Amino acid sequence: MNKSSALNIPSDVSEIKVQNFINGQWCPPTTNKYMSSWNPATGQKSYAIPDSSSADVDNAVRAAKSAFPVWSSTLPEERAAILNRIADLIDQYGDKLAVIESQDQGKTVFSARTADMPLCSGYFRQFARCAVEGFEETKSQMNAPCTPVAVTQVENSVLQSTTQHVPSGVAALITPWNFPMLMVCEKLAPCIAVGNTCVVKPTEITSATPYLLTLILQAAGLPNGVANFVFGTGVNAGEPLVKHKDVRLVSFTGGCVTGAKIGSMAGGLLKRVSLELGGKNPSVVFNDCNLEHAVATHIRAAFQNQGEICLCASRQYVQRDIYDKFVKMFREMTTKEVRVGNPGDSKTYYGPMVSQQHMEKVLTYIRLAQQEGAKVEFLVNPSDPAVKNVANDGRLTISGMEGGYYIAPTLITGIKQNSRVMQEEIFGPVVCILPFDTEEDAVMLANDTQYGLGSSVFTQDKARLDRVTKQLNSGSVWGNSWMNWDDNMPFGGLGCSGTSREHGPWSLEFYTETKAIYSLVSR
Repeated sequence: MNKSSALNIPSDVSEIKVQNFINGQWCPPTTNKYMSSWNPATGQKSYAIPDSSSADVDNAVRAAKSAFPVWSSTLPEERAAILNRIADLIDQYGDKLAVIESQDQGKTVFSARTADMPLCSGYFRQFARCAVEGFEETKSQMNAPCTPVAVTQVENSVLQSTTQHVPSGVAALITPWNFPMLMVCEKLAPCIAVGNTCVVKPTEITSATPYLLTLILQAAGLPNGVANFVFGTGVNAGEPLVKHKDVRLVSFTGGCVTGAKIGSMAGGLLKRVSLELGGKNPSVVFNDCNLEHAVATHIRAAFQNQGEICLCASRQYVQRDIYDKFVKMFREMTTKEVRVGNPGDSKTYYGPMVSQQHMEKVLTYIRLAQQEGAKVEFLVNPSDPAVKNVANDGRLTISGMEGGYYIAPTLITGIKQNSRVMQEEIFGPVVCILPFDTEEDAVMLANDTQYGLGSSVFTQDKARLDRVTKQLNSGSVWGNSWMNWDDNMPFGGLGCSGTSREHGPWSLEFYTETKAIYSLVSR
Protein backbone atom coordinates (compact mmCIF):
# COMPACT_ATOMS: atom_id res chain seq x y z
CA MET A 1 0.00 0.00 0.00
CA ASN A 2 3.01 2.31 0.27
CA LYS A 3 2.94 2.69 -3.50
CA SER A 4 -0.64 3.99 -3.46
CA SER A 5 0.43 7.58 -2.78
CA ALA A 6 2.32 7.58 -6.09
CA LEU A 7 -0.73 6.68 -8.17
CA ASN A 8 -1.51 9.40 -10.67
CA ILE A 9 -5.28 9.19 -11.07
CA PRO A 10 -6.22 12.43 -12.89
CA SER A 11 -9.29 14.52 -12.23
CA ASP A 12 -10.17 14.89 -15.91
CA VAL A 13 -10.16 12.33 -18.71
CA SER A 14 -8.35 14.76 -21.05
CA GLU A 15 -5.24 14.42 -18.86
CA ILE A 16 -4.89 10.72 -19.66
CA LYS A 17 -2.47 9.31 -22.18
CA VAL A 18 -3.37 5.66 -22.68
CA GLN A 19 -0.48 3.27 -23.25
CA ASN A 20 -0.31 -0.48 -23.63
CA PHE A 21 0.69 -2.35 -20.47
CA ILE A 22 2.95 -5.28 -21.28
CA ASN A 23 5.13 -7.22 -18.85
CA GLY A 24 4.69 -4.59 -16.16
CA GLN A 25 5.72 -1.71 -18.43
CA TRP A 26 3.70 1.00 -20.18
CA CYS A 27 4.65 1.32 -23.81
CA PRO A 28 3.40 2.92 -27.04
CA PRO A 29 1.99 0.73 -29.82
CA THR A 30 4.64 -0.65 -32.17
CA THR A 31 2.91 1.20 -35.02
CA ASN A 32 3.07 4.48 -33.06
CA LYS A 33 -0.49 5.09 -34.29
CA TYR A 34 -3.24 6.49 -32.08
CA MET A 35 -7.00 7.03 -32.33
CA SER A 36 -9.10 9.80 -30.84
CA SER A 37 -11.63 9.30 -28.08
CA TRP A 38 -14.56 11.67 -27.68
CA ASN A 39 -16.30 12.97 -24.58
CA PRO A 40 -19.94 11.89 -25.09
CA ALA A 41 -21.30 14.71 -22.93
CA THR A 42 -19.75 17.43 -25.10
CA GLY A 43 -18.92 15.73 -28.40
CA GLN A 44 -15.33 17.01 -28.16
CA LYS A 45 -12.04 15.11 -28.41
CA SER A 46 -10.76 14.04 -25.04
CA TYR A 47 -7.72 11.73 -25.27
CA ALA A 48 -5.75 9.39 -27.54
CA ILE A 49 -5.86 5.57 -27.61
CA PRO A 50 -3.21 3.24 -29.07
CA ASP A 51 -4.13 1.65 -32.39
CA SER A 52 -2.28 -1.55 -31.59
CA SER A 53 -1.41 -4.32 -34.01
CA SER A 54 -0.63 -8.03 -34.01
CA ALA A 55 2.96 -7.19 -33.01
CA ASP A 56 1.71 -5.68 -29.76
CA VAL A 57 -0.49 -8.72 -29.22
CA ASP A 58 2.51 -11.01 -29.76
CA ASN A 59 4.51 -9.10 -27.16
CA ALA A 60 1.67 -9.23 -24.64
CA VAL A 61 0.96 -12.94 -25.13
CA ARG A 62 4.68 -13.72 -24.87
CA ALA A 63 4.81 -11.88 -21.53
CA ALA A 64 1.72 -13.69 -20.26
CA LYS A 65 3.06 -17.09 -21.33
CA SER A 66 6.40 -16.40 -19.64
CA ALA A 67 4.70 -15.37 -16.39
CA PHE A 68 2.36 -18.35 -16.27
CA PRO A 69 4.66 -21.02 -14.72
CA VAL A 70 5.49 -18.90 -11.67
CA TRP A 71 2.04 -17.35 -11.20
CA SER A 72 0.19 -20.65 -11.56
CA SER A 73 2.39 -22.20 -8.87
CA THR A 74 2.11 -19.22 -6.52
CA LEU A 75 0.32 -20.12 -3.28
CA PRO A 76 -3.38 -19.25 -3.39
CA GLU A 77 -2.96 -17.18 -0.22
CA GLU A 78 -0.35 -15.02 -1.95
CA ARG A 79 -2.55 -14.51 -4.99
CA ALA A 80 -5.47 -13.65 -2.71
CA ALA A 81 -3.41 -11.04 -0.86
CA ILE A 82 -2.65 -9.26 -4.14
CA LEU A 83 -6.30 -9.37 -5.21
CA ASN A 84 -7.33 -7.84 -1.89
CA ARG A 85 -4.76 -5.06 -2.32
CA ILE A 86 -6.20 -4.36 -5.79
CA ALA A 87 -9.67 -4.09 -4.21
CA ASP A 88 -8.38 -1.73 -1.52
CA LEU A 89 -6.83 0.57 -4.12
CA ILE A 90 -10.01 0.63 -6.21
CA ASP A 91 -11.91 1.69 -3.11
CA GLN A 92 -9.28 4.28 -2.23
CA TYR A 93 -9.44 5.90 -5.66
CA GLY A 94 -13.08 5.11 -6.37
CA ASP A 95 -14.29 8.71 -6.45
CA LYS A 96 -11.67 9.76 -9.01
CA LEU A 97 -12.23 6.65 -11.09
CA ALA A 98 -15.98 7.33 -11.11
CA VAL A 99 -15.46 10.83 -12.54
CA ILE A 100 -13.22 9.49 -15.32
CA GLU A 101 -15.68 6.68 -16.06
CA SER A 102 -18.48 9.20 -16.39
CA GLN A 103 -16.51 11.52 -18.66
CA ASP A 104 -15.47 8.61 -20.87
CA GLN A 105 -18.70 6.60 -21.07
CA GLY A 106 -21.50 9.07 -20.38
CA LYS A 107 -22.99 7.38 -17.31
CA THR A 108 -23.62 9.55 -14.28
CA VAL A 109 -20.86 10.06 -11.74
CA PHE A 110 -23.32 8.96 -9.07
CA SER A 111 -23.96 5.55 -10.65
CA ALA A 112 -20.26 5.01 -11.38
CA ARG A 113 -19.33 5.88 -7.79
CA THR A 114 -22.12 3.99 -5.98
CA ALA A 115 -22.50 0.96 -8.24
CA ASP A 116 -19.66 0.36 -10.71
CA MET A 117 -16.65 0.96 -8.45
CA PRO A 118 -17.92 -1.04 -5.44
CA LEU A 119 -18.72 -3.92 -7.79
CA CYS A 120 -15.21 -3.71 -9.24
CA SER A 121 -13.53 -4.05 -5.85
CA GLY A 122 -16.14 -6.61 -4.83
CA TYR A 123 -15.14 -8.96 -7.64
CA PHE A 124 -11.50 -8.96 -6.50
CA ARG A 125 -12.49 -9.64 -2.90
CA GLN A 126 -14.91 -12.39 -3.90
CA PHE A 127 -12.35 -14.25 -5.97
CA ALA A 128 -9.60 -13.69 -3.41
CA ARG A 129 -11.76 -15.76 -1.07
CA CYS A 130 -12.39 -18.31 -3.81
CA ALA A 131 -8.66 -18.64 -4.46
CA VAL A 132 -8.04 -19.60 -0.84
CA GLU A 133 -11.10 -21.80 -0.43
CA GLY A 134 -10.38 -23.65 -3.67
CA PHE A 135 -12.75 -26.07 -5.32
CA GLU A 136 -14.93 -28.70 -3.77
CA GLU A 137 -13.29 -31.52 -5.70
CA THR A 138 -15.22 -34.67 -6.55
CA LYS A 139 -13.95 -37.81 -4.82
CA SER A 140 -14.86 -41.44 -5.42
CA GLN A 141 -13.72 -44.90 -4.36
CA MET A 142 -14.54 -48.28 -5.83
CA ASN A 143 -13.27 -51.82 -5.72
CA ALA A 144 -10.71 -52.20 -8.46
CA PRO A 145 -11.59 -54.95 -10.94
CA CYS A 146 -8.99 -57.61 -11.60
CA THR A 147 -9.36 -58.89 -15.15
CA PRO A 148 -7.10 -60.62 -17.67
CA VAL A 149 -6.91 -57.35 -19.60
CA ALA A 150 -5.69 -55.39 -16.60
CA VAL A 151 -2.49 -57.39 -16.29
CA THR A 152 -0.89 -54.82 -13.97
CA GLN A 153 -3.82 -54.85 -11.59
CA VAL A 154 -3.22 -55.65 -7.93
CA GLU A 155 -5.55 -58.07 -6.23
CA ASN A 156 -7.58 -56.77 -3.31
CA SER A 157 -6.94 -53.21 -4.43
CA VAL A 158 -9.09 -50.08 -4.30
CA LEU A 159 -9.37 -47.42 -7.01
CA GLN A 160 -9.41 -43.96 -5.47
CA SER A 161 -10.46 -41.14 -7.81
CA THR A 162 -10.49 -37.37 -7.43
CA THR A 163 -10.75 -34.29 -9.59
CA GLN A 164 -8.24 -31.49 -9.71
CA HIS A 165 -8.85 -28.02 -11.14
CA VAL A 166 -5.74 -26.44 -12.64
CA PRO A 167 -5.24 -23.07 -14.38
CA SER A 168 -5.56 -23.19 -18.16
CA GLY A 169 -2.79 -20.86 -19.31
CA VAL A 170 -3.03 -17.57 -21.19
CA ALA A 171 -6.53 -16.09 -21.46
CA ALA A 172 -7.84 -13.40 -23.81
CA LEU A 173 -10.30 -11.06 -22.09
CA ILE A 174 -12.25 -8.81 -24.48
CA THR A 175 -14.61 -6.29 -22.90
CA PRO A 176 -17.37 -3.82 -23.96
CA TRP A 177 -17.98 -0.10 -23.51
CA ASN A 178 -21.12 0.09 -21.35
CA PHE A 179 -19.33 -0.81 -18.10
CA PRO A 180 -15.68 -0.22 -19.08
CA MET A 181 -13.86 -0.95 -15.84
CA LEU A 182 -16.47 -3.23 -14.30
CA MET A 183 -16.45 -5.69 -17.20
CA VAL A 184 -12.64 -5.92 -17.06
CA CYS A 185 -12.72 -6.62 -13.31
CA GLU A 186 -15.51 -9.18 -13.72
CA LYS A 187 -13.25 -11.26 -15.99
CA LEU A 188 -9.81 -10.40 -14.65
CA ALA A 189 -10.46 -11.25 -11.00
CA PRO A 190 -11.43 -14.94 -11.46
CA CYS A 191 -8.93 -15.39 -14.28
CA ILE A 192 -5.87 -14.47 -12.23
CA ALA A 193 -7.29 -15.77 -8.93
CA VAL A 194 -7.02 -19.37 -10.13
CA GLY A 195 -3.51 -18.87 -11.54
CA ASN A 196 -3.99 -17.93 -15.18
CA THR A 197 -2.25 -15.07 -16.91
CA CYS A 198 -4.00 -12.92 -19.49
CA VAL A 199 -4.11 -10.27 -22.17
CA VAL A 200 -6.97 -7.79 -21.81
CA LYS A 201 -8.31 -6.02 -24.91
CA PRO A 202 -10.75 -3.33 -23.73
CA THR A 203 -13.02 -1.64 -26.23
CA GLU A 204 -11.41 1.27 -28.04
CA ILE A 205 -14.50 3.41 -27.32
CA THR A 206 -13.93 3.59 -23.55
CA SER A 207 -10.33 2.79 -22.63
CA ALA A 208 -9.63 5.32 -19.86
CA THR A 209 -10.47 3.39 -16.68
CA PRO A 210 -9.10 0.06 -17.97
CA TYR A 211 -5.82 1.92 -18.50
CA LEU A 212 -5.98 3.42 -14.99
CA LEU A 213 -6.59 -0.08 -13.65
CA THR A 214 -3.10 -1.02 -14.85
CA LEU A 215 -1.67 1.58 -12.44
CA ILE A 216 -3.56 -0.11 -9.63
CA LEU A 217 -2.43 -3.60 -10.63
CA GLN A 218 1.20 -2.59 -10.51
CA ALA A 219 0.83 -0.67 -7.25
CA ALA A 220 -0.81 -3.73 -5.69
CA GLY A 221 2.21 -5.84 -6.54
CA LEU A 222 0.82 -8.01 -9.32
CA PRO A 223 3.88 -9.68 -10.89
CA ASN A 224 4.97 -8.53 -14.32
CA GLY A 225 3.27 -10.31 -17.19
CA VAL A 226 0.32 -11.71 -15.23
CA ALA A 227 -2.11 -9.14 -16.65
CA ASN A 228 -1.26 -7.34 -19.91
CA PHE A 229 -3.43 -4.73 -21.63
CA VAL A 230 -3.45 -4.06 -25.36
CA PHE A 231 -5.62 -1.18 -26.58
CA GLY A 232 -6.99 -0.90 -30.10
CA THR A 233 -9.66 -2.04 -32.51
CA GLY A 234 -11.20 -5.46 -32.84
CA VAL A 235 -9.76 -5.92 -36.32
CA ASN A 236 -6.20 -4.87 -35.55
CA ALA A 237 -5.82 -6.15 -31.98
CA GLY A 238 -8.83 -8.27 -31.00
CA GLU A 239 -8.75 -10.71 -33.90
CA PRO A 240 -4.99 -11.44 -33.66
CA LEU A 241 -5.48 -12.02 -29.93
CA VAL A 242 -8.30 -14.51 -30.44
CA LYS A 243 -6.33 -16.37 -33.11
CA HIS A 244 -3.00 -16.39 -31.28
CA LYS A 245 -1.63 -19.91 -30.96
CA ASP A 246 -0.62 -19.45 -27.31
CA VAL A 247 -4.01 -18.21 -26.12
CA ARG A 248 -5.86 -21.10 -24.52
CA LEU A 249 -9.23 -19.54 -23.74
CA VAL A 250 -11.26 -16.50 -24.80
CA SER A 251 -13.83 -14.58 -22.74
CA PHE A 252 -15.85 -12.00 -24.67
CA THR A 253 -18.68 -9.68 -23.71
CA GLY A 254 -20.32 -7.63 -26.44
CA GLY A 255 -22.68 -7.75 -29.39
CA CYS A 256 -24.16 -10.84 -30.99
CA VAL A 257 -22.57 -10.33 -34.43
CA THR A 258 -19.07 -9.88 -33.04
CA GLY A 259 -19.60 -12.71 -30.58
CA ALA A 260 -20.58 -15.10 -33.36
CA LYS A 261 -17.43 -14.17 -35.27
CA ILE A 262 -15.22 -14.68 -32.22
CA GLY A 263 -16.94 -17.96 -31.40
CA SER A 264 -16.31 -19.20 -34.93
CA MET A 265 -12.65 -18.16 -34.91
CA ALA A 266 -11.85 -19.52 -31.46
CA GLY A 267 -13.94 -22.66 -31.79
CA GLY A 268 -12.23 -23.54 -35.04
CA LEU A 269 -8.91 -23.42 -33.18
CA LEU A 270 -10.32 -25.61 -30.34
CA LYS A 271 -10.07 -22.83 -27.76
CA ARG A 272 -12.45 -22.64 -24.85
CA VAL A 273 -14.83 -19.72 -25.37
CA SER A 274 -17.19 -17.77 -23.12
CA LEU A 275 -19.62 -15.46 -24.93
CA GLU A 276 -21.83 -13.05 -22.97
CA LEU A 277 -23.84 -11.22 -25.63
CA GLY A 278 -26.84 -8.94 -25.93
CA GLY A 279 -30.51 -9.13 -25.07
CA LYS A 280 -33.99 -7.97 -26.01
CA ASN A 281 -35.41 -8.61 -22.60
CA PRO A 282 -39.13 -8.96 -21.87
CA SER A 283 -41.02 -8.12 -18.70
CA VAL A 284 -44.53 -9.42 -18.08
CA VAL A 285 -46.88 -7.43 -15.84
CA PHE A 286 -50.08 -9.11 -14.65
CA ASN A 287 -53.17 -7.28 -13.43
CA ASP A 288 -52.69 -8.34 -9.81
CA CYS A 289 -49.23 -6.78 -9.47
CA ASN A 290 -48.25 -4.03 -7.07
CA LEU A 291 -48.75 -1.40 -9.76
CA GLU A 292 -46.79 1.48 -8.29
CA HIS A 293 -43.80 -0.78 -7.58
CA ALA A 294 -44.05 -2.32 -11.05
CA VAL A 295 -44.08 1.05 -12.83
CA ALA A 296 -41.14 2.41 -10.83
CA THR A 297 -39.13 -0.75 -11.47
CA HIS A 298 -39.90 -0.71 -15.19
CA ILE A 299 -38.73 2.88 -15.52
CA ARG A 300 -35.41 1.89 -13.99
CA ALA A 301 -35.26 -1.19 -16.20
CA ALA A 302 -35.81 0.96 -19.29
CA PHE A 303 -33.57 3.96 -18.66
CA GLN A 304 -30.81 3.12 -16.18
CA ASN A 305 -27.33 3.73 -17.60
CA GLN A 306 -28.96 5.38 -20.66
CA GLY A 307 -30.55 2.02 -21.50
CA GLU A 308 -27.03 0.78 -22.29
CA ILE A 309 -27.38 -2.40 -20.23
CA CYS A 310 -27.69 -5.81 -21.87
CA LEU A 311 -30.41 -6.69 -19.31
CA CYS A 312 -32.63 -3.62 -19.84
CA ALA A 313 -36.30 -4.53 -20.11
CA SER A 314 -36.92 -2.93 -23.49
CA ARG A 315 -40.03 -5.06 -24.22
CA GLN A 316 -42.72 -4.61 -21.58
CA TYR A 317 -45.97 -6.57 -21.80
CA VAL A 318 -48.85 -5.42 -19.58
CA GLN A 319 -52.17 -7.23 -19.08
CA ARG A 320 -54.85 -5.38 -21.00
CA ASP A 321 -57.17 -4.42 -18.14
CA ILE A 322 -54.38 -2.40 -16.44
CA TYR A 323 -52.52 -1.44 -19.61
CA ASP A 324 -53.83 2.14 -19.96
CA LYS A 325 -53.27 2.87 -16.27
CA PHE A 326 -49.75 1.41 -16.38
CA VAL A 327 -48.78 3.47 -19.44
CA LYS A 328 -50.26 6.63 -17.95
CA MET A 329 -48.33 6.15 -14.70
CA PHE A 330 -45.16 5.25 -16.62
CA ARG A 331 -45.45 8.41 -18.72
CA GLU A 332 -46.13 10.71 -15.79
CA MET A 333 -43.49 9.24 -13.49
CA THR A 334 -40.80 9.26 -16.18
CA THR A 335 -41.54 12.86 -17.16
CA LYS A 336 -41.32 13.87 -13.52
CA GLU A 337 -38.29 11.86 -12.38
CA VAL A 338 -36.07 11.00 -15.35
CA ARG A 339 -33.91 14.03 -15.99
CA VAL A 340 -31.39 13.83 -18.87
CA GLY A 341 -28.32 16.01 -18.92
CA ASN A 342 -24.89 16.63 -17.45
CA PRO A 343 -23.69 13.29 -16.05
CA GLY A 344 -21.73 15.15 -13.39
CA ASP A 345 -24.91 16.68 -11.95
CA SER A 346 -26.29 14.72 -8.98
CA LYS A 347 -29.86 15.37 -10.18
CA THR A 348 -29.27 13.73 -13.58
CA TYR A 349 -30.92 10.34 -14.07
CA TYR A 350 -28.93 9.44 -17.16
CA GLY A 351 -26.41 11.07 -19.46
CA PRO A 352 -25.46 10.87 -23.15
CA MET A 353 -25.06 7.88 -25.44
CA VAL A 354 -21.52 6.56 -25.46
CA SER A 355 -20.67 7.78 -28.98
CA GLN A 356 -22.08 9.63 -31.94
CA GLN A 357 -22.19 6.40 -33.93
CA HIS A 358 -24.21 4.67 -31.25
CA MET A 359 -26.53 7.65 -30.90
CA GLU A 360 -27.28 7.50 -34.62
CA LYS A 361 -28.03 3.78 -34.34
CA VAL A 362 -30.57 4.39 -31.56
CA LEU A 363 -32.18 7.29 -33.44
CA THR A 364 -32.55 5.05 -36.50
CA TYR A 365 -34.84 2.73 -34.53
CA ILE A 366 -36.91 5.65 -33.24
CA ARG A 367 -37.36 6.93 -36.79
CA LEU A 368 -38.34 3.44 -37.93
CA ALA A 369 -41.06 3.24 -35.28
CA GLN A 370 -42.37 6.60 -36.44
CA GLN A 371 -42.37 5.45 -40.07
CA GLU A 372 -44.31 2.32 -39.12
CA GLY A 373 -47.05 4.39 -37.53
CA ALA A 374 -46.36 3.59 -33.90
CA LYS A 375 -47.02 6.15 -31.20
CA VAL A 376 -43.66 7.59 -30.18
CA GLU A 377 -43.47 9.87 -27.14
CA PHE A 378 -40.46 11.73 -25.78
CA LEU A 379 -40.95 11.93 -22.03
CA VAL A 380 -39.12 15.17 -21.29
CA ASN A 381 -40.26 17.56 -18.60
CA PRO A 382 -41.14 20.78 -20.48
CA SER A 383 -40.03 22.86 -17.50
CA ASP A 384 -36.52 21.37 -17.41
CA PRO A 385 -34.23 24.39 -18.04
CA ALA A 386 -31.34 22.18 -19.15
CA VAL A 387 -33.18 20.94 -22.26
CA LYS A 388 -32.89 23.53 -25.04
CA ASN A 389 -34.52 21.46 -27.78
CA VAL A 390 -36.16 18.10 -28.48
CA ALA A 391 -35.77 17.08 -32.12
CA ASN A 392 -38.42 15.17 -34.04
CA ASP A 393 -36.47 11.94 -33.56
CA GLY A 394 -35.86 12.47 -29.83
CA ARG A 395 -32.35 13.91 -29.90
CA LEU A 396 -31.87 16.39 -27.09
CA THR A 397 -29.85 19.58 -27.04
CA ILE A 398 -28.59 20.18 -23.52
CA SER A 399 -27.64 23.69 -22.42
CA GLY A 400 -23.88 24.07 -22.18
CA MET A 401 -23.34 20.65 -23.77
CA GLU A 402 -24.85 21.26 -27.18
CA GLY A 403 -22.51 18.81 -28.93
CA GLY A 404 -23.31 15.90 -26.63
CA TYR A 405 -25.00 12.67 -27.68
CA TYR A 406 -28.28 12.95 -25.76
CA ILE A 407 -31.56 11.15 -26.46
CA ALA A 408 -34.88 11.67 -24.68
CA PRO A 409 -36.57 8.90 -22.68
CA THR A 410 -38.61 7.35 -25.48
CA LEU A 411 -41.89 5.48 -25.03
CA ILE A 412 -43.26 3.49 -27.98
CA THR A 413 -46.76 2.01 -28.05
CA GLY A 414 -48.90 0.67 -30.87
CA ILE A 415 -45.90 -1.12 -32.40
CA LYS A 416 -46.22 -4.53 -34.04
CA GLN A 417 -44.61 -7.54 -32.39
CA ASN A 418 -42.67 -8.42 -35.55
CA SER A 419 -41.21 -4.93 -36.01
CA ARG A 420 -37.43 -4.66 -35.97
CA VAL A 421 -37.92 -2.20 -33.12
CA MET A 422 -39.38 -5.07 -31.07
CA GLN A 423 -37.02 -7.78 -32.27
CA GLU A 424 -33.56 -6.17 -32.38
CA GLU A 425 -31.42 -4.88 -29.52
CA ILE A 426 -31.48 -1.07 -29.51
CA PHE A 427 -29.30 -0.50 -26.43
CA GLY A 428 -30.61 2.95 -25.64
CA PRO A 429 -33.34 4.79 -23.67
CA VAL A 430 -36.15 3.34 -25.79
CA VAL A 431 -38.92 1.15 -24.39
CA CYS A 432 -41.89 -0.54 -26.10
CA ILE A 433 -45.00 -1.34 -24.06
CA LEU A 434 -47.66 -3.65 -25.50
CA PRO A 435 -50.82 -5.24 -24.03
CA PHE A 436 -51.61 -8.94 -23.65
CA ASP A 437 -54.72 -10.84 -22.61
CA THR A 438 -53.91 -14.25 -21.16
CA GLU A 439 -51.02 -15.90 -19.37
CA GLU A 440 -50.41 -18.06 -22.45
CA ASP A 441 -50.26 -14.95 -24.63
CA ALA A 442 -47.75 -13.33 -22.29
CA VAL A 443 -45.40 -16.32 -22.37
CA MET A 444 -45.65 -16.58 -26.15
CA LEU A 445 -44.89 -12.87 -26.66
CA ALA A 446 -42.02 -12.86 -24.17
CA ASN A 447 -40.37 -15.88 -25.79
CA ASP A 448 -40.81 -14.52 -29.32
CA THR A 449 -37.17 -13.44 -29.74
CA GLN A 450 -33.79 -14.74 -30.85
CA TYR A 451 -32.33 -13.60 -27.53
CA GLY A 452 -32.56 -15.15 -24.09
CA LEU A 453 -30.63 -13.14 -21.52
CA GLY A 454 -33.03 -11.84 -18.88
CA SER A 455 -36.73 -11.47 -18.14
CA SER A 456 -39.07 -10.40 -15.34
CA VAL A 457 -42.54 -11.32 -14.12
CA PHE A 458 -44.74 -9.14 -11.91
CA THR A 459 -47.63 -10.79 -10.09
CA GLN A 460 -48.73 -11.37 -6.50
CA ASP A 461 -50.02 -14.84 -7.37
CA LYS A 462 -47.22 -17.16 -6.21
CA ALA A 463 -48.47 -20.11 -8.27
CA ARG A 464 -48.58 -17.99 -11.42
CA LEU A 465 -45.16 -16.55 -10.67
CA ASP A 466 -43.75 -20.06 -10.41
CA ARG A 467 -45.45 -21.22 -13.63
CA VAL A 468 -44.42 -18.27 -15.77
CA THR A 469 -40.82 -17.94 -14.58
CA LYS A 470 -40.26 -21.60 -15.44
CA GLN A 471 -41.59 -21.07 -18.98
CA LEU A 472 -39.55 -18.01 -19.92
CA ASN A 473 -36.53 -18.78 -22.11
CA SER A 474 -33.77 -16.72 -20.54
CA GLY A 475 -30.67 -17.25 -18.47
CA SER A 476 -31.93 -15.04 -15.63
CA VAL A 477 -35.53 -14.50 -14.54
CA TRP A 478 -36.63 -12.01 -11.87
CA GLY A 479 -39.90 -12.18 -9.97
CA ASN A 480 -41.37 -8.81 -8.97
CA SER A 481 -37.98 -7.14 -9.44
CA TRP A 482 -35.32 -6.39 -12.01
CA MET A 483 -31.57 -6.92 -11.85
CA ASN A 484 -31.38 -7.66 -8.15
CA TRP A 485 -27.97 -9.25 -8.21
CA ASP A 486 -26.23 -12.17 -6.53
CA ASP A 487 -22.70 -12.68 -7.82
CA ASN A 488 -22.69 -16.26 -6.56
CA MET A 489 -25.37 -17.17 -9.09
CA PRO A 490 -24.70 -18.00 -12.77
CA PHE A 491 -25.03 -15.28 -15.37
CA GLY A 492 -25.39 -15.83 -19.09
CA GLY A 493 -27.92 -16.30 -21.85
CA LEU A 494 -29.53 -18.54 -24.42
CA GLY A 495 -29.55 -18.25 -28.21
CA CYS A 496 -28.06 -14.97 -29.44
CA SER A 497 -27.46 -13.94 -25.82
CA GLY A 498 -24.50 -16.24 -25.36
CA THR A 499 -23.13 -19.70 -24.79
CA SER A 500 -21.85 -19.97 -21.24
CA ARG A 501 -22.17 -18.83 -17.62
CA GLU A 502 -20.08 -16.47 -15.52
CA HIS A 503 -19.84 -15.41 -11.84
CA GLY A 504 -18.92 -17.36 -8.75
CA PRO A 505 -18.11 -21.05 -9.25
CA TRP A 506 -19.16 -20.84 -12.90
CA SER A 507 -16.33 -18.38 -13.61
CA LEU A 508 -13.89 -20.60 -11.75
CA GLU A 509 -14.97 -23.58 -13.84
CA PHE A 510 -14.39 -21.66 -17.06
CA TYR A 511 -10.91 -20.48 -16.12
CA THR A 512 -9.63 -23.91 -15.07
CA GLU A 513 -9.10 -27.34 -16.59
CA THR A 514 -10.52 -30.33 -14.73
CA LYS A 515 -8.31 -33.39 -14.35
CA ALA A 516 -9.42 -36.81 -13.18
CA ILE A 517 -6.75 -38.55 -11.09
CA TYR A 518 -6.96 -42.31 -10.44
CA SER A 519 -4.82 -44.03 -7.81
CA LEU A 520 -4.72 -47.79 -7.25
CA VAL A 521 -4.01 -48.60 -3.62
CA SER A 522 -4.05 -51.78 -1.59
CA ARG A 523 -7.10 -52.49 0.48
